[in-house]
Amino acid sequence: MLRRALLIAFATLGLLAACGRSDPEKELRAAVDKMQAAIQAKDASGFLEHLADDFTRESGNFDKKEARRILAGVFLTNQNINVVATVREVKIDGQRATAQIGVLATGSSGLLPERGQSWIFTTNWRREGSQWRLFNAEWKEAL
Repeated sequence: MLRRALLIAFATLGLLAACGRSDPEKELRAAVDKMQAAIQAKDASGFLEHLADDFTRESGNFDKKEARRILAGVFLTNQNINVVATVREVKIDGQRATAQIGVLATGSSGLLPERGQSWIFTTNWRREGSQWRLFNAEWKEAL
């Protein structure tokens, strides 16, 4: 009887420990979701908190400061912003990750969208403490 009780106790502890483990891909996808929600809410700091301080775009002169400037212009130009970000592929390698993300964004000064654009982002992330931070991204317009 004692042996059975101990087996049940260890099995329960094992399940609880497994439930408590982090899922890096799930956490990265959650970061993308938070970035999407921040743009729709016109919350620049909520978006930028997911960018590493040394964020860059290799193919151009683009950093975290430039991202802040672009967001300010987009927020001023559009009363309403809708964003759909779809994580297409994630590869985790320890404390680093890459993700391909499709993004469709529309903006308007009224109820109906007046402009829109879609992109494909290839992103590079790293763990900083318990958070995933985007440190590099390349993007191109999607057809």
